[in-house]
Amino acid sequence: MKIKAWMKTAALGAAFALLAQGALAAEWRLGNILPPDHPANKALEEAAAKIRERTEGRIDIKVFPAGQIGAAKEIITGMTVGTHQMAFDGAGVLSQWTSELGALEAPFLAKDFDHLKRMVASKKGQEIIAKLRADHGLRLLDVWYYGARNMTNNVRPINSVADMNGLKMRVPEVKLSLEFMKALGARPTPMAFPELYLGMQTGVVDGQENPLPTINSAKFYEVQKYLALTSHLVQFVAPVVAEDAWQAASEADRAVVVDVLKNQGLEYDAQIAKLEADLVGELEKKGMQVTRPDRAEFAKAVAPIFGQFEDAWGKGTYEALAAVE
Repeated sequence: MKIKAWMKTAALGAAFALLAQGALAAEWRLGNILPPDHPANKALEEAAAKIRERTEGRIDIKVFPAGQIGAAKEIITGMTVGTHQMAFDGAGVLSQWTSELGALEAPFLAKDFDHLKRMVASKKGQEIIAKLRADHGLRLLDVWYYGARNMTNNVRPINSVADMNGLKMRVPEVKLSLEFMKALGARPTPMAFPELYLGMQTGVVDGQENPLPTINSAKFYEVQKYLALTSHLVQFVAPVVAEDAWQAASEADRAVVVDVLKNQGLEYDAQIAKLEADLVGELEKKGMQVTRPDRAEFAKAVAPIFGQFEDAWGKGTYEALAAVE
């Protein structure tokens, strides 16, 4: 009887241990809109595998690329209501929750990615990041380099602002992107990224703007003839986690997540910088005609639009970021 009692106690103990392990384990669903073979999606998958291993499965991040669990806005919305726990997106989309973030997407604001990182790390930048977390439970875990955005189209080479006139250009569902294209004389057309290839192929839109690695990985060269190296927006993209999920993890596991993402991000940033240097020639070989417009002319054309965003960005926000050296 004593042996049976001991066995029963041991079995119950093992069962409770398994339950405890299950309670500690967490599956975080991470949605993004990038193609599966985009360097950022691959980096996220590598990071997820390392986090799973180092936390012994307590944090198991499942990556869903190509809009599998929704378009950009739907992914963030899902995080706020708990249908999934992570996203990978930038200031433009997140500005629909905390409008001050939109200032970091102002065209021609950042000189390069290092300059943009200094803006994010500045007092004003950190105030904005903290507001997103406090108001909406969305925590940025790191800042990665998405790239410098450039324009493609099927109508004509772009050498000057005048060449933008009348072009139907796809833009994200962000007001600043809409006003940017209007200021250049183009016809902005909001469209979800997963629909963009077909939209250009069928002529619903004439062109779009994205970093070179995105243009390449999404195979836009198959449906676009002209590439203009405007580099009008230096952009970050960030792994974002829902604050509830973050706080439910142990401090040690959270430290692992931050460490892995920061190191993976550094590798990814270097990869994107190299890709940008190499891709112009590769895209030319794939049939795209490349032009190099005068960025100063474009910057002058769009400068007047920033004043209309002062209420959304907050008085002095743009100026504080622009003052960062």
